[in-house]
Amino acid sequence: MWLIAAMMTTAFAWTSAPNADEWAVVNDTVMGGISQATVTDHPNGGIVFSGTLSLDNNGGFTSTRTASIPDDWSGVSAIAMRVQGDGRRYIATVRTNNRSMRRIYYRQAFDTDPESVTEVVLPLDGFEAYTFGRRVPGAPSLREVTAQVGSVGVMLADKQPGSFALRIDSLTAVLGAPPPEGEALEPVPIGVALQRAIETGVPLYNAGRADRCGDVYETAITSILLLAPDQLSEPQQSRLIRALQTARTDDSASARAWTLRRAIDATMLSMSTGD
Repeated sequence: MWLIAAMMTTAFAWTSAPNADEWAVVNDTVMGGISQATVTDHPNGGIVFSGTLSLDNNGGFTSTRTASIPDDWSGVSAIAMRVQGDGRRYIATVRTNNRSMRRIYYRQAFDTDPESVTEVVLPLDGFEAYTFGRRVPGAPSLREVTAQVGSVGVMLADKQPGSFALRIDSLTAVLGAPPPEGEALEPVPIGVALQRAIETGVPLYNAGRADRCGDVYETAITSILLLAPDQLSEPQQSRLIRALQTARTDDSASARAWTLRRAIDATMLSMSTGD
């Protein structure tokens, strides 16, 4: 996280003054929890995201998001927010409008000061891909999907039950150049991305979470097809595409996970043998 040292020298792609009517709340109630939250307009501008975080019934998160933002972030290097918090650590979230990545969100934490307004800038390169609270290896970076942004929001999931309140006065996209040569992230080979997906998915499957295992496999396959199709042969591409199509009609989470896993295994085998 960066603190804005000189706002006058920062170039903005766009700035939004949040309006409560444009923000939706999503709590752990979707999974049986009982956390509560609301978004209201602040009398001096901006919004207030507040409520009560509960860990009961396997809960532990509350969030809000807005889709009232530009969906193309080309040239954007960071998200800036002016916030007044309560001393708790919140998480900024970004989601894409790509249906193939509907279960993925990008997140980065930031701290708040109960005594003063905080100007924070969250670099896009600091966001990591998650699904259901777990990191997703092999997913494209947020910088790689800036033409597909669907929503921005904040989440509270600090495992500290009790009341909370966060005022968001403004939301801004900061323009900037890509990382200088030599500082960019090295691309991950397809074989490595698929192996990481297996290493993440297998423990989930063995723990009884075949649905999350399938999500990890689907994300890895989709990411490869989107970002590195030229590194796949036509048969490999066709195999992965067919697996995605079949997985969407499988009658159970376990069957879906295995459909995707078999396609991954077959692809890795063909890459090693050159078939």
